[in-house]
Amino acid sequence: MSHPPALSTSLDSIVQGVPLLARDVVERTLEALRSPSAQLALAQDRRQFFALMEVLQARKVDWTHSLQELIAQGVREAMADAPAARPASRKPLALSLDDLSLVDESQAAEDIEISRIIAQIDQQAEWELREVQAFMAAVRGWQEIRREANPLRPEVFARALSRSTHELRVSAETRLLLLRMAGAQLAEALKAEYEQICRRLEALGVQPLAFRAVPSAAPAVPAGSAGFELTDSGTLGRLLERVSRSHPTPLDGAAEAETLVNRLFDQILADPKLIDAVRSLLGRLRPAVLGLAQRDPALVRQSDHPAWQLLNRLSAHCAGYDDPQDERLRDFMQFARSVIDRIVALPAPQAQHFLKALDDINQFIDERSREALERSRAALEKLQRIERADQLRGVLRQQVRQMQRAVLSQSLRDFLFGPWVDAMVEAMARHGEHSAQAQELMHTVDELLWSMQPLTAPADRARLRALRPELLASLNRGLDLIACPPAQRDAILAELSAHHGAVLRGQAPPAAPPAEALTPEQIVQQMRDEPDPLPPGPDEPVDRSVLPTVPVGLMDQTETEAGRLARQAWLARLTPGSWYHMFVQGQWVTAQLMWSSDNGQFFMFASQHAGHSHSLTRRAVERLLSEGLITLLEERSLMQRAVDSLIQDLDDPIR
Repeated sequence: MSHPPALSTSLDSIVQGVPLLARDVVERTLEALRSPSAQLALAQDRRQFFALMEVLQARKVDWTHSLQELIAQGVREAMADAPAARPASRKPLALSLDDLSLVDESQAAEDIEISRIIAQIDQQAEWELREVQAFMAAVRGWQEIRREANPLRPEVFARALSRSTHELRVSAETRLLLLRMAGAQLAEALKAEYEQICRRLEALGVQPLAFRAVPSAAPAVPAGSAGFELTDSGTLGRLLERVSRSHPTPLDGAAEAETLVNRLFDQILADPKLIDAVRSLLGRLRPAVLGLAQRDPALVRQSDHPAWQLLNRLSAHCAGYDDPQDERLRDFMQFARSVIDRIVALPAPQAQHFLKALDDINQFIDERSREALERSRAALEKLQRIERADQLRGVLRQQVRQMQRAVLSQSLRDFLFGPWVDAMVEAMARHGEHSAQAQELMHTVDELLWSMQPLTAPADRARLRALRPELLASLNRGLDLIACPPAQRDAILAELSAHHGAVLRGQAPPAAPPAEALTPEQIVQQMRDEPDPLPPGPDEPVDRSVLPTVPVGLMDQTETEAGRLARQAWLARLTPGSWYHMFVQGQWVTAQLMWSSDNGQFFMFASQHAGHSHSLTRRAVERLLSEGLITLLEERSLMQRAVDSLIQDLDDPIR
């Protein structure tokens, strides 16, 4: 792809400066780690601290080279992916979720660190960054300053730093420690780097775009709208009275209803969040809803009236699309228009007609979601296997705890919770959860745990002698299912053979290799990290109608019961088909929830650019939620936004 001469020259100049920036960040990080104040502050991470220092001293050159390459690559990708560089009209690919990557709690923790680094850079280099954006906007020939014009934006450097740490092959905890330390140094280095970049562009004759005053956006929840939350009973009734009082002449009941509906539609059709195609579609419903207001008093008294629900559903489903030519949006709009035309054609539509339309819209959305998931059957099955394996590990933990007399080495525990869980899941996938093959492998766990107990009675040893051939055969059948590597299989079978042989000879079994010693803090953390043995299943439904409105301020209270309940309430409202804005794998994406597991432990999202999937564990979602890194795209519904803006108009009629 070709760029304007000034742009190509400036890009080359920028990339040439990357090696110095990368070396500066590495040197600053090492210096910060060596300082006594850093060692004192990192006392709780002492093990990670010493491991990190050892690795960095040995691989300083490798890390520097990796950071250089990744920053240069990130800048080039950001330049190629800028909005002005993309075709104005692009045809989305068919939705495919086959490239499954599971975002677990560890990945979420890394995303949180990346977001914090971006915030640090934004804060420390605020003015320098604004100047770079002004220069880059001018280079591109844009008429306004926009963040995405800048291929040197903070997230490009933060993602490069995160990726470079993976090259060091250290533990997740050590990598997070490095990200925290290096991120602070990157923010300081970029402040100076941004200033130098501006001077280089200035020397090339680039004139920065002039800054313009940008009016601040209205608050998400206007102060005057307090007491007018649609989740509260009677809100529309109070709003009706407020509208009536503000009218210059007295209104009768019918006129009151018509006035309220008209004013709400004025706000709906002026909503800046709606794209034109959706605004036009909703406008077609205005006459029908106005007519309904004359016949159905509930319309202006009940916020959950089918007519308002229909408007909210249409808006919410389209919220994630920013391209009117997206084939999925056009497909939905065509169907929705036919449903709305059916209502408009009725001489006197009633509430049940709106309810039928709402059901039809929901069925259409569900059907398209099922079709998308069916096209991505491989990814969904993979996620379901992960879910089932998670459940089986919980059951196994219970079994191991109950079999207190069994002496299990660390290698045998790793085998049970790793390859053997995979074998059981594979048997269930091939033959069914209740098949003889799956039941046999689950029963093998009981027999294996029993065989590892201290068996001193002659009858027990006789039973073990008779059991061993079938036990070993069952183990081999299970390992065949997952094509277990011969070396791993031989090691496990050799350990079992040595243990059983000693027991049958009346000797003490070989001592299990000692597991790595854990500190009391690590033991407590390990207990916290273990999922519940039996997560809640589909037979334990959640009544979403009685859940409280989620208090956002409590989300980050990770250690309080109120915070836990707030996150639990938010998670319970995760609805397939809804759109979310979230920070995953180092970037903000707008994604639609396509599927959630029966036990609520796994979620599959599809981003608006087809072909990208984001599968998250429940714990990952909770971590992102506590940091404000995942939110409903429409935290306030279309109707709630209309009420908010109407209250503002009533409070300030001159506005």
